[in-house]
Amino acid sequence: MAVYTYPNKQEQPVAAHVASVEQLGIAPAELQHTLKLAGLLQTSLEIDTILGFFIDALQEKVEFDGVHFEYHPLQLESRFGQKRRHTCSYRLKLAGEFLGELEFSRRHRFSQQEMEQLENLLCQLIYPLRNAIWYQQAVTAAQFDPLTGIKNRASLDQTLTREVDLAHRNKTPLSLIVADIDLFKNINDKFGHSAGDEILKAFAKCIDDNLRTSDIVFRYGGEEFVVLLTGTDGRSARAVANRIRKAIENFSFQFTDENGNSIEVPLTASLGSASLTAKDTVETLFDKADKALYHAKEAGRNQVVSFQSIIKTA
Repeated sequence: MAVYTYPNKQEQPVAAHVASVEQLGIAPAELQHTLKLAGLLQTSLEIDTILGFFIDALQEKVEFDGVHFEYHPLQLESRFGQKRRHTCSYRLKLAGEFLGELEFSRRHRFSQQEMEQLENLLCQLIYPLRNAIWYQQAVTAAQFDPLTGIKNRASLDQTLTREVDLAHRNKTPLSLIVADIDLFKNINDKFGHSAGDEILKAFAKCIDDNLRTSDIVFRYGGEEFVVLLTGTDGRSARAVANRIRKAIENFSFQFTDENGNSIEVPLTASLGSASLTAKDTVETLFDKADKALYHAKEAGRNQVVSFQSIIKTA
């Protein structure tokens, strides 16, 4: 079901009915156009591609200047053309599932016949759009850690491969930080895994709050996190790592126990940093940062060690 809004803000439902071609009085050319569109919409799971096919087909039937699609749950937004004064808006639903809002606009009002054509064609869009949204939801879920809400290891592998390739190609700096909560096992053993989960969520947020918008934090696994710093050299990476370390040391990590008591847990982290060189691959860059983290823990924890400093002291 869809709901459209006239320029006067009234809303009416749009219903699709099953009927034979003879009952509907559909001409062969019209049927061919409908079948062609239905076929095209089934060829992709990319929302922009599906909308592009739909808009191209629609332009053959109804005149309009602009189209705007929004799906807030996934923060998706697509615009085509230019928005004009008169609009025809649809709130798309299928079996009660919200599929976004689609708005058409132009300089003059849409006629009743034109809106009927829009509604008929929207029936072709609904199912492919739902499939594309389901696909996007699955992709998004596969890239994010369900506990902390930040990106996960699979996303790190994909993103790091791309960024290393770009850095080599453009000869731009790239750095990596690997951070690990000190003595996290003791926290789990003393307070339980529920408390540990709350600490992990707060820890991830504390890191993210101390990054630039261009930096990305990932949960690598367990209590280990990775920060990708694009356009950042070794010296700046160490500065970022030290800022994170101090923020964690000064942050008030709290959770509520089973008796309703608020408990504060002192927390520190060890961090290792490394920067990309001309000879580095994805694997060697990560290994360098991980080795630096190991040295930070061996040196007493709650500190930052850069791979470059290890080389100098070796």
